[in-house]
Amino acid sequence: MMSMILELVGGRKTLYGVLVGLIVGLLVGWWVLGIWLLPVEWKDAAPVDLHPDYQKIFVSAVADSYSLHGNADLARTVLSERWEKKDLAKIIGNLKAEAADDAQAQRLDALAQALDLSPVESAEPAAKPPAEKESLVSKLLPLCGVLAVVFIVVALAWSIMRLVRGRGEKGEAVPARETISPEMAEIMPTGTVLGHFITSYALGNDHYDDSFSVETDAGEFLGECGAGIGETIGVGTPDKVTAFEVWLFDKNDIRTETKVLMSTHAFNDESLRSKLAPKGEPVLAKVGQVVTLETASLQVTARVTEMEYGNEGMPEESFFTRVSIELVASMIKSDDVSQDPFAL
Repeated sequence: MMSMILELVGGRKTLYGVLVGLIVGLLVGWWVLGIWLLPVEWKDAAPVDLHPDYQKIFVSAVADSYSLHGNADLARTVLSERWEKKDLAKIIGNLKAEAADDAQAQRLDALAQALDLSPVESAEPAAKPPAEKESLVSKLLPLCGVLAVVFIVVALAWSIMRLVRGRGEKGEAVPARETISPEMAEIMPTGTVLGHFITSYALGNDHYDDSFSVETDAGEFLGECGAGIGETIGVGTPDKVTAFEVWLFDKNDIRTETKVLMSTHAFNDESLRSKLAPKGEPVLAKVGQVVTLETASLQVTARVTEMEYGNEGMPEESFFTRVSIELVASMIKSDDVSQDPFAL
């Protein structure tokens, strides 16, 4: 399902944009316009649509009018339209229970007889404290719902902004047939290369997370590949990156293939290797190191082209100050033997 969605919207970055658009549209349409700027206004409401308190006022006024003029047809016309007899009987019963004197109770009885609602049973008046409590709860529930939605939106927006900021020093997509050297062009698989990308990290880019869309020449979305921070060590800023993740997503495969490029210190540290093992196969990072990721229909070969370690107050060769990775995405054919486009 997720691969179908990604294919339709054109990748994960576009999907994030769609989600942000939906959330912003919901807030603007529902909260800003629907509640604040252009709230719903009720017009031409019938008595049956009024608040219960105003329904009682209306019925009481009709009872007073009927006691003065005795026009039963008018009373039936005013009250019978869209009003169920049992509801009218209940309202008149409540009014009788709240009547200030016998005269008012007699007027209500007379109206009930004119409407063929007799006998009317007096309903017990609702206790005021519970009614007030219910009213308070009914007011708080929508507010709690709005606050919950706002909290979710803020959390999603924060996560998405981290992803957006994480693009940092964005890597570049190199045309599939444009390579660094003529030798590289000769060894790339003919007719199968879908993308040639270069991504770079520098110390201080704490949100480094580059991704590239893998597409056919006709623009059909096939998947994504990229690299990002896998693990940091030490404390303080900037973050000290000791491992990177190189990954491949294939719309035709349910899994995302990942391998972890580790510093010498991390690679030799058993606890760090165990911690990073669930993310992917550990690989010692060094200039010229090549890793290959394969899914159902795609292959990405990644090569470390540049790399430097830092040494300020940390173990030797434990964190990177600069790393550049070159990625070549290719289509896997059923009868194709996996090739290394960087092999000499």
